[in-house]
Amino acid sequence: MKVRCRPVDSVLAEVEGVQRHIAQRAQEIFRARAGAIGSALEDWMNAERETIWRPALEVRRTKDAFVIEAAVAGIEPKQFDVQVTPTELVLGAQVHHSDREQEGEVVLCEFAKGPLFRSYKFPESVDPARVSAEYRNGMMRLTAPLAQPATKVGNPGRPTRRRAISPRK
Repeated sequence: MKVRCRPVDSVLAEVEGVQRHIAQRAQEIFRARAGAIGSALEDWMNAERETIWRPALEVRRTKDAFVIEAAVAGIEPKQFDVQVTPTELVLGAQVHHSDREQEGEVVLCEFAKGPLFRSYKFPESVDPARVSAEYRNGMMRLTAPLAQPATKVGNPGRPTRRRAISPRK
C-alpha cells in the first residue's frame, strides 16, 4: 500500500519538539534517582525508550536514490506522517495499542504505543517531490531519488565566446 510523503521546508520544529519531550523525561528520571552524577547518557536513553518508538532502519544507496526500509509492524499506512526535505527524513505516527478482550490475563505486553518518531539525515541531497513510500508486511520501503545536479544556465543555441585579454603595456 502507498504511504503519503510530504515535502516540507524544514523538520527542525518536529525534531526539537521530540528532543524537548525526551529531555523533560530524562530530567524526571535524574531527579527520581536523587540527582546522582554520572548517568546522564543512561537517563537520556531510558527517557527516549519510554517516550518514543524508534523503529529500526536499513538505508542503501543505489546509483540514483536512497532506499530506506523501516520495521514498523502494526501501523496502518494512513497513520504515517512522512516528511522530507532535501537533506532530512522524518517518519512519524501515533501508535495505539490496547489489550484485546480475550480469555485470560495479559502477563506480558511489549507492543509499542505512543509516538513513533525516526529521523534520518541524508548524506546527499534528495528530491523531496519525488520521494515515494510503500508499506507491506510490517515494512515501509521509502525511495528517495537523488537531487539532480545543478545545470549551467545559458543560451544553448549560442556558443560562449571567450576573449583573450592581452596584458597591459
